[in-house]
Amino acid sequence: MTHTGQSAGQQSGQEGISGGEEQLSSPAAAKKEEASRFILLVRHGVAEARAEGVPDETRKLTKIGVARMKEIARGLAQVFPKAELICASPLVRAAQTGAHLAKGYRGKVEVRSLDALAPGQDATAFLEALEAMPERHILFVGHEPGLTQLLGELCGLDTGKMGLKKGGCYGLRILVSGRAQLEWMMPPRVLRRIKA
Repeated sequence: MTHTGQSAGQQSGQEGISGGEEQLSSPAAAKKEEASRFILLVRHGVAEARAEGVPDETRKLTKIGVARMKEIARGLAQVFPKAELICASPLVRAAQTGAHLAKGYRGKVEVRSLDALAPGQDATAFLEALEAMPERHILFVGHEPGLTQLLGELCGLDTGKMGLKKGGCYGLRILVSGRAQLEWMMPPRVLRRIKA
């Protein structure tokens, strides 16, 4: 599976955001749409601070994190209405984020736990899981710096200066050839302002 390529959407920052995907303007574009998948890499919401004696995997979203994630979930449901599945890291803060995202879709989208999104996992485990999924429109909830490292692996990008704030996301198109394109990146403050 080859993972290289960038799109013009990176230059404008907004191009390609229409229902989470680009507008179709020709039969060729429609054929491309049928042959591709679109995924979001979403960082979990604001969580409790690290504390001595508290396992990292048990840290929960804070009250502010929950409130903001509810707003983000509503925004993502507008930007990416075709979502078929939400996969989340098994860590509590990511699982809670996935649950709030599902509420943004009014419970119509299933949430699954995916070990490949846990901190410290490499891209191979994620790619194997992705290739086994029949769904074409998927949200993946994980952690930094892992999500940005995964972005670099998928798209062949130098991501040294990139990163997601809590609740932010990357939108990637993955063609049947295996080539991935970063179509857009949205910070949490933008998603929170999108109204239904």
